[in-house]
Amino acid sequence: MRHWPLTALELTTAELVLRLPSDDELDSLAQVAADGVVPDGAVYFPQPWASAPPAERARSVLQNHWWARGDWTSENWRLLLAVFHDGQVIGQQNLSARGFAATGEARTGFWLGRRFQGQGYGTQMRAAALALAFDGLGAARVTSTAFADNAASRAVSRKFGYRPNGVHRVAVDSHPYDVHEEVIEAAGWHGHTKTIPVDTAGLSGCISFFR
Repeated sequence: MRHWPLTALELTTAELVLRLPSDDELDSLAQVAADGVVPDGAVYFPQPWASAPPAERARSVLQNHWWARGDWTSENWRLLLAVFHDGQVIGQQNLSARGFAATGEARTGFWLGRRFQGQGYGTQMRAAALALAFDGLGAARVTSTAFADNAASRAVSRKFGYRPNGVHRVAVDSHPYDVHEEVIEAAGWHGHTKTIPVDTAGLSGCISFFR
């Protein structure tokens, strides 16, 4: 898309492709969310969207993508990438930042449909986001947050050598939850053994959107 060159950005691992979805693909992503993201009764996100009724989950995904695109500036951006395995949408990988040009700090987040979990995709998704942040955009550090009970997300962070960066408490549906933040800095990323190669395409045409 000539006036939205982010549509040309594509990250590729051995099994996955991450890119902005078309409208039809976004609808498929919304259906993945409707089919289930977290175990029954689990709370893994500050906003309770993942435990909402299926139709509400799907609508939340759609509106979140539209909002992220419409609200985008180089000072405050949220890149929401659909994740594809063998052409099928399986989840979403986020990379976001405020004042990135000054701070060099970005944040990651992700979710996978329940039927696609436990197959190593989350690790590849994080590798793709970190490669974009550090190798592509020159980030100084990247943070990730996970609820105390979200063992899978915290295990992915450990694989890449994140270090603890504090615990804060949030309220979800009027109940308190501990959220662990972890951080990886550029030196840690560049010193990490790269067991998951990532190919990045289309960044040169949209890099001004990030800084």
